[in-house]
Amino acid sequence: MYVLVPDDAAFLARLREIEDPLMVDLRDYGLTEIYLEQAELIRSAYDAWHNFHQQLPPALRWQKLPPEGAPQDQEGYALHDPRGRQLTSLYAVEVSARDLGILRDCYTMLASAEVQGTGPLAQALSDLQRAPGNESRHFVDGFRRVLEVLELTAPYILLESLKRVTAPPPKGPILALTLSGDQYSAYKTLCEEIVSVLSAGDVLAVDFHRQMYALYAS
Repeated sequence: MYVLVPDDAAFLARLREIEDPLMVDLRDYGLTEIYLEQAELIRSAYDAWHNFHQQLPPALRWQKLPPEGAPQDQEGYALHDPRGRQLTSLYAVEVSARDLGILRDCYTMLASAEVQGTGPLAQALSDLQRAPGNESRHFVDGFRRVLEVLELTAPYILLESLKRVTAPPPKGPILALTLSGDQYSAYKTLCEEIVSVLSAGDVLAVDFHRQMYALYAS
């Protein structure tokens, strides 16, 4: 199956945090510190996340996030609306339903442990949250938001064109894509859903995100 992944700094920052520090730190806890079933699911989720990450195009595989406001020095393509205005790019990324299901199961387990607040896994999450530099970050909530974006239905009218962006010759790759009117309507609907998932609960973030996806444009 294919999911549509936005070239969105807020989304990609949360994407990175799922692997490191969240998955890496929890995976490295010993079996004597986390229950066996929990440790096995975390390791399966780490493998599923690695599989997904390997499918990401170079434009989305940031080794280090650029400073705020700095241009992205990455390969990619330009996406335009029917009037020629540049949009936030989306990438069609293949992911197995099994891997996505494992990640959802892992999130559910982590969220339950965090809410209960007791037990080895809850303690591991608490230790991670208290580590220097992590106090204001919300890893489990970020995991949820990323998963919900990946679980959004990719409109077929967009998907087939976006697959060409990273396709091998002769169908791709392409450096620029202009959406038709119907494709742009589907793009705006999908991006409204992405904004709702990523920025819910923060009015200023919602406003910024809607502008970034050109959702205020007429």
